[in-house]
Amino acid sequence: MPASKVTDEFLLEKVAEVFRIHGYEGASIRLLSQATGLERASLYHRFPGGKEEMAAAVVARTCEWFGRHVFSPLQAGGSPEERLRRVAANLRDFYRRGTLWCVLDVMTLGGGPDALLARVRAAYSAWLKAFEGIAREAGMSASTARSRAQQALIGIEGSLVLARVTGDSRPFLRVLQDLPALLGAARSE
Repeated sequence: MPASKVTDEFLLEKVAEVFRIHGYEGASIRLLSQATGLERASLYHRFPGGKEEMAAAVVARTCEWFGRHVFSPLQAGGSPEERLRRVAANLRDFYRRGTLWCVLDVMTLGGGPDALLARVRAAYSAWLKAFEGIAREAGMSASTARSRAQQALIGIEGSLVLARVTGDSRPFLRVLQDLPALLGAARSE
């Protein structure tokens, strides 16, 4: 299949699927070529930096999505609970109701390049900071907001792992349902 007939969107979606399933280390050029329908030469034409450049593009695309669908909505108008419900709905869709593995998480498996790991760390830090900010806005103390933000991220990521291992995505859906209560309502500290 000629490279010009494969859109960037399609290409990154297929590349991301391979990284989600196999992690950085296991995502071979052969698997990436099979998933995209592109020969090795066409893949290298689109990504001269090879697998490292593909992984960086997937992480950048994921971070852009989080910026638009998680961070921006958390800073938009409405009550913290309303904004968290919007974000929970976006996360539910992004992770296909808990059936899609977290690409940021799996990029840390198998020793990816340091620059890639730094970008994933920065993404998780931004996620924690955004959750902490909304919890502070909801009236929580700094320490409680930080703790709740960590609980929320642990719940989301942990329930995605549980869904992957058990094939049951209900825990993920429950975590998202409980997100507004966890971060958007100050409880006794």
